Amino acid sequence: MAKQQLPLGPPSLDMERSFLPEAMAGLASVAVLDEQERRMLNQIRACSYVHLFDVFESAVGSVTRERASKDVEIRDVLWPLLRFDTFDHHELFVSFESAFASAFPVRPQRIPFPDDFALALAHVTPLSLLVLALHLKLVTQQHFLACVRGDENLEPHFVRLLREHWDIECGAPQTHRAVLDIQHALGEALPGRIPSALRDYRLLVFSCDEVLRRQTELDVATLEDVRGRPLSPEARSIVVASQIRAHRETFLTDGIVNAAFVYAMRSLGPTAPSMLAGVVAALRRGDSPRAPAGTQPALPRR
Repeated sequence: MAKQQLPLGPPSLDMERSFLPEAMAGLASVAVLDEQERRMLNQIRACSYVHLFDVFESAVGSVTRERASKDVEIRDVLWPLLRFDTFDHHELFVSFESAFASAFPVRPQRIPFPDDFALALAHVTPLSLLVLALHLKLVTQQHFLACVRGDENLEPHFVRLLREHWDIECGAPQTHRAVLDIQHALGEALPGRIPSALRDYRLLVFSCDEVLRRQTELDVATLEDVRGRPLSPEARSIVVASQIRAHRETFLTDGIVNAAFVYAMRSLGPTAPSMLAGVVAALRRGDSPRAPAGTQPALPRR
């Protein structure tokens, strides 16, 4: 697929507006920040949203290509992702990040490429990579269609970016076909491969959660930079906790509870819905459980 790039020329980004809808930002109840600080953190979160999608999609795409190049059987499983090179959106994201960095008063802090997440992707079963890819695609669709489309109060360039991202992932005929191909592949999965795929998808969700935690700390540090002074320890704890919850809802639980995702996962057998429910419950409690000892690769912590 040809790389897509969002034209971000004049007019410049409107920094008097929020970028993320409240359903994704989770800032309305954060009373320790004033209105201007909440708007600035909303904008910081929008930039990290784009960066995190770039990180997750680039990692999945890179590992998919690498693993498929080394094993014919793995290539057959991952064919729905390889067919259209469906996670090749780096230029789309970078163009927005550059425009944002030019418009925002300080340079946003962004997590570097997480080697431990890439290591997890390199060791999990190919079927679990398909599950995670479907999750990410449906999250993209849900965010634009359910949260952003029609909201005239949001920054229009950011809305346009999310519309293009959704169109690349799910809206265009060939990328919609990729979603259908993934769903079909899950429905045709051999029964013996399903338990390890469910286990490894669970592992990947909590690996993503660790990346989100790190980015949350950087988001709040960027807010402190633009304020010109640190938050009090109590206020910082409140803001970090609220934004970890918001990141989790945005990237993880929004995908897991998506109706199309739940329907596709039911094709993996009767244990899949209970596994999904358990993961959502753990995330909403604030847990980061790992798979039982001996069932996952040892991942380095940064």
